[in-house]
Amino acid sequence: MMLAAVLMSSLLVAPDLLHSSQYSYSTVLPPGWSWSYAHGINDNGDIVGYGGRGATMSFLYSSGTYAELMPPGWSSAYALTINRIGEIVGYGTVNGIDKGFLYANGSYTELLPPGWSWAWAIRINDYADVVGGGSNGVAARGFLYSNGSYTELRPPGWSVSTAYGINNSGVIAGWGTDGFGINKGYIYSNGSYTELLPQGWTSATAYYINNKGEVIGEGADGAGREKGYIYRNGDYTELLPPGWTDVVPEVISDSGEVAGYGTEGGVVKGFVYTNGSYLILTSPDRPNTTIIGINNNREVVGLAYNTARGFVSTLCPNLPVRIFGSVPAYYYTLQEAYDNAENGDIIQAHDIIFAGDIHFDLDKSVTLSGGYDCDYSAVGSMSRINGGLFINHGRIIVGDIVSE
Repeated sequence: MMLAAVLMSSLLVAPDLLHSSQYSYSTVLPPGWSWSYAHGINDNGDIVGYGGRGATMSFLYSSGTYAELMPPGWSSAYALTINRIGEIVGYGTVNGIDKGFLYANGSYTELLPPGWSWAWAIRINDYADVVGGGSNGVAARGFLYSNGSYTELRPPGWSVSTAYGINNSGVIAGWGTDGFGINKGYIYSNGSYTELLPQGWTSATAYYINNKGEVIGEGADGAGREKGYIYRNGDYTELLPPGWTDVVPEVISDSGEVAGYGTEGGVVKGFVYTNGSYLILTSPDRPNTTIIGINNNREVVGLAYNTARGFVSTLCPNLPVRIFGSVPAYYYTLQEAYDNAENGDIIQAHDIIFAGDIHFDLDKSVTLSGGYDCDYSAVGSMSRINGGLFINHGRIIVGDIVSE
């Protein structure tokens, strides 16, 4: 292999590398408020969250305008998610009791299953089906609210449970504790439960399910390492950006992009995982950033902790790898690009983290050039590969790539 430019150890890379060329950044803070948390975003770009200037209240940000949300008589309100048609769910406190709420067409509906002591509404699908969790007076339980009726959700034999996600097919994801005291995720569909626990793990949650039935969650493996996972078609994919000590996947879009946050070097950072690559996102000059929501237009929302401000970021619309040419061809992974490249081609990669090994095993010569910005117009940093580069055949010229 011929090395052009630099192929360096990860020890020479600053741990707080900011891939700012891969996303925009805008603060979300209602006028007069002292703090905010952007928590949910739909495909129209409408954002919900909470914050305030005294008591905690909710907000809706739509088409450049903020609206304050607070159910009548409540002392606090936390809006969490918004569906495609603008219906909003969350929770808050009224007369000392935590209740969920559904906001639709200018009106509020209080959500508390009969006989329960408290409840939070967490997610809503596009058909106004709501899931959440609370207590039935004995133990924690999940619930489904649909067409004015409640259904309690708990896998058979489990001691506690909650419900965190629901897709447009009515399939629900949640987590709890089974009869042996093990935390597990679950999927509920048509009256049946499927337990979720990656092989070799000691615990798992389930936080979200998209319209393709893909589920994300987090937990601990047999060595006690805190990881995330994607569950699709019966298989698990583990998630943990290189160098991070823990990770919390929060949402997965219908295109399979996972957004969340975790810790690297004592700093909380956001991430977006797409088909084997990680984009690391922090607010400019403000460490400790979480991502909580993502829509199908590659917009993410969250919180910059150090300034207690919500934000929205639009991610780069270009795929992270391309074969350069008069008509460029774009790919999700370096392996895909290499497999499709012809002799003499130049492969360009964004300044993000690519997960997994790359095998160069074809009889051709290609150039692999990393560190590109969103538009592939400049090299401002380096691409990082969390895996090995295995060369069995051909010739590879590599530049601005960090192998970890």
